[in-house]
Amino acid sequence: MLTLVYGYGTSGKSAINCLKKLGRQVAVYCDKQVDNIKDITDLSGKPFDEVLKDVGLIVVSPSVDLNSKLLIEAKRRNIEIIGELELGYRNTLGDIIAITGTNGKTTCTRLITEILKNSGINSDYYGNIGVPLAENSFDITEDKVGVVEVSSFQLATTELFCPKIAICLNIAEDHLEYHKTMNEYINCKLNLFKNQDKNEYAILNYDDEIVNGFANKINSDTYYFSLHHKVKGGYLKGHNIYFCGDKPEFICNLNDIKMQGEHNVANCIACITACKILNIPNSIIVNTLKEFEVSAHRMQLLDSINGVKYYNDSKSTNIHSTLSACRAVKGKTTLLIGGYDKGLDYTKLFNELPIKVNTVICFGDNKDKIIKDSKKSYSTTIIRADSLEDAIDIASKVKCENVLFSPSTSSYDRFSDYMERGNFFKEYIRGLRIDKV
Repeated sequence: MLTLVYGYGTSGKSAINCLKKLGRQVAVYCDKQVDNIKDITDLSGKPFDEVLKDVGLIVVSPSVDLNSKLLIEAKRRNIEIIGELELGYRNTLGDIIAITGTNGKTTCTRLITEILKNSGINSDYYGNIGVPLAENSFDITEDKVGVVEVSSFQLATTELFCPKIAICLNIAEDHLEYHKTMNEYINCKLNLFKNQDKNEYAILNYDDEIVNGFANKINSDTYYFSLHHKVKGGYLKGHNIYFCGDKPEFICNLNDIKMQGEHNVANCIACITACKILNIPNSIIVNTLKEFEVSAHRMQLLDSINGVKYYNDSKSTNIHSTLSACRAVKGKTTLLIGGYDKGLDYTKLFNELPIKVNTVICFGDNKDKIIKDSKKSYSTTIIRADSLEDAIDIASKVKCENVLFSPSTSSYDRFSDYMERGNFFKEYIRGLRIDKV
């Protein structure tokens, strides 16, 4: 039987490499013509009868519409449909720690991996962080732990996926251009726990009403993390972080955490909870926290020009993340937002913006939508810019202490991803310094 890989991006190529290692007969199908497909049968554009004739399994890429005509026909023919994450999981032998959430996934995936490595545990990170699980799944042997960042897209196509420890950090409105409704988005996140039982562990954000509500729908041994409540798991009390299993145990002080911002404190407590479940010594956890820094494009301080700090937060692709960034900076702030239109309602952003954000400059394809949603805000100056470059130039003339580039949406109107967008911003600020100094 033939395995059909639907999509030829990073995920699709990873699935193909995995299937080839397994000795499977593989073909690829794409909705749009792709010119660089080599050494594999390309069925794109063929009639569905021809495409599905000998297919026993379809592996879909995360960007594929699950209601596409091809998949509807495949379901009618009872052809199994899974995603690249599921394919990879079926070829792993070691334990999996999986992290999902609207924001903070990459930070937590990297931090947990770092703590595990520092404790001598054989581990690496995979998944949505940029290291596809499928083609690397054979590396996760019985003596290795795979720490996997998992997106809602990937969770929409899981069947057997069952992590030893599953973490949901938070849920806020995002990706509605794909999921259509919040309920659909939430249910995809809930899929992370669907195959767990009392032999596995769930870690939930106690302070997030949606995530907290998962506890009644899952069967795993449930722990929590919280900034405001004493819980079974990790929590903040004053300036100290504790873990409570059988009894409360002091872990560290907030001064031991190198990353800034309340959202990063919550991320750290989630990671501490996972590592305490694994009985990792406190000294290793704390020493890692003291040295760990967020990745590029995540509240990255680029420069201070004429007393104004410029922050690159290109990774912020939704409202929840941008609000966290706004709360983390100190002093009068100019916010740069805009990009690809994901169908988000920015009313929430303007209703919850801290008063220190006194100017918002909008750019990108969705700038008019953002400006329209801002009409209910009376305490913030809203400026329309023709481009990101124009937005930066305008911001350089506004009297403030910070310029925060936190787009609150995806980059696809102009850039291939948040990294390309963030690097462009970084280079433009470098040029700005030359002009200003």
